[in-house]
Amino acid sequence: MKLNRRLNTPLYLQLKNLIIDKIMTGELKPGCFMQTEDELCKEYGISRYPVRQALGELVKEGYLRRTRGKGTMINPELHVQKIGDRRKILGLILASNQALSGDIMAGFEKEARKRGYLTIYSCSEGIPEEELKCIDMNVDSGVSGIVVFPCNDSRIKTRLDSIKNHGIYLGLLDRNPELEEIDYTGSDNIGGAYMAVRHIAEQGFRNVVFVSDMGNVSSINERMEGYLKAVEDFGLNPLTNISIKEVFTKYYQYKHRFFIEKLKDELTELKSNLPVGIFAINDGVALHCIRVLEAEGMVIGKDIGIVGFDNTPESRYFHVPLTTVAQNGFLLGQTAADIAINKIEGKTNQVYRSVIPTQLIIRKSCGEGM
Repeated sequence: MKLNRRLNTPLYLQLKNLIIDKIMTGELKPGCFMQTEDELCKEYGISRYPVRQALGELVKEGYLRRTRGKGTMINPELHVQKIGDRRKILGLILASNQALSGDIMAGFEKEARKRGYLTIYSCSEGIPEEELKCIDMNVDSGVSGIVVFPCNDSRIKTRLDSIKNHGIYLGLLDRNPELEEIDYTGSDNIGGAYMAVRHIAEQGFRNVVFVSDMGNVSSINERMEGYLKAVEDFGLNPLTNISIKEVFTKYYQYKHRFFIEKLKDELTELKSNLPVGIFAINDGVALHCIRVLEAEGMVIGKDIGIVGFDNTPESRYFHVPLTTVAQNGFLLGQTAADIAINKIEGKTNQVYRSVIPTQLIIRKSCGEGM
């Protein structure tokens, strides 16, 4: 397994969590010796400093023990101190290794550690089958709670009975695949989208479109709801017409969006309605829009005002810096861990719907410097 340099999570913390995972899954057994610092540097392609920092923290926390003249070993007493205490283990399953996931992991792990819990992290890579495998592995490891960032087409419902029968807590992050009685922590997608479209209106763009991928998860639908509310409140002209006053749920997804996969098919309509404001479902979609539209001779910030969602590193350093909506991934993870631990420890029976505020970041693609 490699470390991901694109994450906001420091390399030493990624290495530390990876070693903990290997200990908890039995790949590294109590009493066996760790690789040397040089070997770890070579295996993970990193310098000695993050390796030393990771090992140092693991020694302080009791996972490792250093013996002069022999090296560093997995604490021989760890089975009693850590592995045997299943009530102090939380599983975190994320759908990707993008920057937001790193922030979520950092906030989750910090809150869990502060409360005396170990975090086992895994990634489904956005594949439903892998998500189920991650859940099964967490259940088999005896965790006391699992928090899942569901992937598209998640089949987590098929594991609810297994999780419940093992007495394991389940929480959701960012998306909710129609599970009403499960705790959920997510960003204010509606408010963030509303801010984005309000800003588009304030920059003088009266014709607007909503551009997304083919996904149909709850976070996309929430952002579309915020978009539609702002369109009505500010009297904008959506090139794909729909009234927020009507029953929102009756509309099928293909009736009220431009899709990034078919954007080139919509260029004639876009060109005939310039200037146009675009709200894109995420930064990746927004940046692809910019590439396609610039290739057609359109000027970003003049002909097209575009706003994304996520505030990824790419959005900051693109040749046209992207106006976007930032999520607070650290607070998302921290809140999800706090709720999980409170439920596990019996401090509350409330079903939580926690919404974390978002922030509009104004850059040159729509607003600043134009």
